[in-house]
Amino acid sequence: MTPWRLIADVGGTNVRFARVFDGLVVAERRAYQGARFESFIHAMRVYAAETGGLAGCASVAIGAAGPVAAGEIHLTNIAWTIREAEVEAEVCAPCTLLNDVEAAAYGALTLTEPDYALLSGPAPDLSRARRLLIANIGTGFGAAALFKVANVWVSCPSEAGHMSLRLPDDAPAGLRSAFPSVEHALSGRGLVHLHAALSGRDDGLSARDICANAAYDPAAAATIRLFAEITGSVLGDLTLAYTAWDGVFLVGSVAKGCAATDPRAMRGAFENKGPMSDRLKAVPIALMLKEDPAFFGLAIAPMRTR
Repeated sequence: MTPWRLIADVGGTNVRFARVFDGLVVAERRAYQGARFESFIHAMRVYAAETGGLAGCASVAIGAAGPVAAGEIHLTNIAWTIREAEVEAEVCAPCTLLNDVEAAAYGALTLTEPDYALLSGPAPDLSRARRLLIANIGTGFGAAALFKVANVWVSCPSEAGHMSLRLPDDAPAGLRSAFPSVEHALSGRGLVHLHAALSGRDDGLSARDICANAAYDPAAAATIRLFAEITGSVLGDLTLAYTAWDGVFLVGSVAKGCAATDPRAMRGAFENKGPMSDRLKAVPIALMLKEDPAFFGLAIAPMRTR
């Protein structure tokens, strides 16, 4: 029997499984509502029963939202705790838990030119890259870096969404206390709250609506500009912190909907870092277009040794 890897992408609502053969052949995809199951193990058993069992499974890689500590991760939207040891006992194969953005970061290594859109800066050269930053803007904000060490890619996750946020100097003073952390602004609900604060009205628009309206609605355009400036500034800070000189890749529903709306404002804030501005001019910013980057990242992520 050909050995294969079980991968699972655990979100706030759904858990998705697949089998990986020969590195990048992803098969037998299934998605389930997490609330149907009392635990991750329960969901995994149902998936296994529907797809032919676990015989031949050589490894398991799981990506989930939240920090991984001591081989386990506690989910917030689903009352689950996933433990590597419990999964290993069930499958009789090694298991690695990754932060969800960490999984997407590994997915960046599978990109080819059609899989991303360059937003600004020079074209990235993934064949020569050694330091990359991946940022997810969606329901929340997350970031992870990848470093190539001795010809092996090593991930470095973060909880960057909870960093303190400094708004641009020309932002309305009343906004400063309303957006204390990065995720308060750089997320779907953050974009909605920015729009309400700038327009002075809560008109029920979604993040997608605001992005679509920016071409003709002044309040939406002002919101997108401020959102782009905040995004650029935060990405610039993270690039400096990680020295991720070889490229920044954006992923996530809000990034896909809004990142290309005002790339000039984003770029200006990204490079506005004093003595390091010239260095940042050489850093590409690109948007991942590939579907399910976390799945492909889980397919190639190295197993952690313990």
